[in-house]
Order: sequence, then C-alpha cells, then structure tokens
Amino acid sequence: MSGIRSKKKLLLIIPAAVIVGLLVWNVMLQMELKKYKPQVEAYLPEDVYVAVGSTVELYDDEVVWSGLRDGYACNWDCEIGENLEDRFSVTGKEEQVGEYDLTLTVFDYNVNEVITLKSTLHVVEKLEGEYSLVNIGDSLSDGREWYRTIYHLSGDQLTFAGTRGWTRYSHEGRSGFSAQDYLEPTKFYSDGNDEGVQPFYDPVQKMFDWKYYKLSTGIDPDAIQIFLGTNGLKDDPADTVNAIARMVDNIRRHDPDIPIYLVNTLYWGDQEKIGTMVKQDGTAFLPGEFKNRSDKRVMDLAKAMAKKFKGKKNIVLIPLGFMHNSDANFEEGDALHPGAAGYDQFAAVMYSVYCGTLKEMLE
Repeated sequence: MSGIRSKKKLLLIIPAAVIVGLLVWNVMLQMELKKYKPQVEAYLPEDVYVAVGSTVELYDDEVVWSGLRDGYACNWDCEIGENLEDRFSVTGKEEQVGEYDLTLTVFDYNVNEVITLKSTLHVVEKLEGEYSLVNIGDSLSDGREWYRTIYHLSGDQLTFAGTRGWTRYSHEGRSGFSAQDYLEPTKFYSDGNDEGVQPFYDPVQKMFDWKYYKLSTGIDPDAIQIFLGTNGLKDDPADTVNAIARMVDNIRRHDPDIPIYLVNTLYWGDQEKIGTMVKQDGTAFLPGEFKNRSDKRVMDLAKAMAKKFKGKKNIVLIPLGFMHNSDANFEEGDALHPGAAGYDQFAAVMYSVYCGTLKEMLE
C-alpha cells in the first residue's frame, strides 16, 4: 500500500514540477525579451504657449526618445492646431485665445498604447508694455539673431540688457560656457580678446552673486532668463541642474519675486553633422558622440529641470528643446548652432511664453 501511495504522490509532484518549471521559464523568457524591446520615454511640458500671430510646434522625435527611432508613432489630439506626420503645429489666432487640452499618445510598432501625456495649450494675446530681460547663456545666446526678432515681435517694447551686445538687445551669452562657469571666476575670450572674469562672480564673496552684478553694472531688469545646458551635457544631469539651482537660489535671495525663465537646451543635429563638425585646427569637435545618446541626455536634463523647479514661484520653464526643428534647422558642419530658421523658432517660442506669463508674474 505504501508503494502505491508513493507512486500517486510522484504522479502529482511531476505535473506540479513541470508547471513550476514552465512558469520560471516564462518569467526568464519575458525578462530576456524585455532586453530587446525598444525603450520608449516621453516628456511633454505641462503648459504650451502660442501668441497671436506666432506659430509653434512640438516635434515627435523630441518629445519622445526611443532606442529604436522607428519603433513608435505619435498621435496628437487637440481642438485646435494640426496633428502632422512628425509634429504638432499651431498658429495663434485672435478668435481662439483661451486654453485647450492637448493630449499626446505614443503607440508601439504593434499600435499598442505605450504612453499618454496631457498638457494645456494656451493661446495668448501679444504682450503689452515695456519690459527688460537679462539672458545668461552660452553660444546659443551669444549675440544671436533671436534677440532682435523678439524685440521686433514685441513692437520694440521688450528689450534685453547685459554687458555684451548692442543697445536694446544686449546679453550675457558666452560661447563655451556651462552653468558651472557662472559660479566660478571664469574668464571669457571673444575672438581672442580677454573680456575678463564673467560679471556675476563677486571676488570678495568668491561666488555667483546677483546683487553684486546689479551694483557693478547698474543693470536691474524686470526678468531673468537662464539658457544653459549644451556645454557640460552628460548622462547624469545633476551637475548642470544643481549649478542652475545655485544661481536661482542666489537670485531669489536678492530678488524674491523677479520672474525667472529657464530654457530647455536643444537637441543636436543629425549624426552626419555631429560627425563632420570640426574645430579651427581641423580636429573633431564632438569626438565619440552619437545622436541617440545626446538626445537621451537632453531629455533627461529637461526632466530633471522640471522636477527640480516644479511649483517654484515665478519660475517658468521654456520648452525650446522640444519645439525646435533639429532635423532641418542646423547648417552643414554644425550640429549645435542652427541657422536663421532655427533662431526664428527660438523667438516665436520664447516670445509666446513671455506673452502668457510675464505680466502676471510682475503683478
């Protein structure tokens, strides 16, 4: 009898063991397959602004990052605007001033919904009144044409101030500078000329100091814009985010309510432009860099900035990196600095955000 019982137990154990084995095998298989499934991430700013008369666009390949570029599709849903092949486009119209729900849905290659993100699209009136801004930045704001374009878009009412550049569109842009450079006694050279240590560094306190800058230059703007991130771009965005946060904290210490705009930096040009960009001596400008990795870094930086400054009073992020056509706007041999069409997009995006936020923050 005991032998019969043992055989029965064995007959029960064997199927159970097979089932457990199959379950383990299935879990391991799913884990293995996950390695080969394209990773998909997306970021959509909470608020998107378009001023009456301006056109802004959100590009699929910039709001979405994937290990496999062709492994996803985007669908935009909004009461106004255009859901196009590679972007969402909207032109501000007087009769459409107001707020609209904007939804982005990302599908995989089997048309399975992967991610859904929502934003508020604001169609806003043009800015009225005279205002001045100081822009602190790198080569993307070192005397570029977008200052002049914004000045004219505003009806010559919105001016830029700084120790460099020209009257009405002066600036604090310095080619090659990172956020960290503005925290240190970094010298700046323009066309071989030594302009000395950047003007935000207080030699007595040995630190970035907004009050020192205002007192030493006599510049006291209505708002500040920080446009940094291309230089120092790396896998972990913490250094750049923390450096910008230190600048913001110091500004807040001396100007608790002044509006501060933080501009998301650009995605680079395509791999051909990354690979062919050279220095003056003919050596590679971006050795060992490739498009998909730099795109991931730009998106991670934007996400980290959004998380760091979310809910902070009178701090507005300008999602320029997601609204600039990085596929078409860069010229041959340059993966970092766009041509005229790119700077026109800069102006439309920035000006639209000013129109929708600046007056309210100053009240």
